[in-house]
Amino acid sequence: MQIFIAIAFVMTTLGSMGASAQTWGGAPAQGEAAVSDQRAAYKAACERDARLIYRTGKNVTVKWRQQVKATRKAYVQDCLARAGFTQ
Repeated sequence: MQIFIAIAFVMTTLGSMGASAQTWGGAPAQGEAAVSDQRAAYKAACERDARLIYRTGKNVTVKWRQQVKATRKAYVQDCLARAGFTQ
């Protein structure tokens, strides 16, 4: 019975070592293009969040739509600043 426990322990340990080896690989050196791609992806996520938070209906005035657009733009800039991407 103890042999089964030992085998289970070894298999669990080896399995978790394989998973942790993947995370220990480290990130490749980030060049300017990688940072630019990362910023673009983060900006797209911030813009999507802004659209979901600040929605406009179908029957709104032009003034209200402009206010919402300005609010979305401010939200995206704040989101990027919090992430460390400054312009």
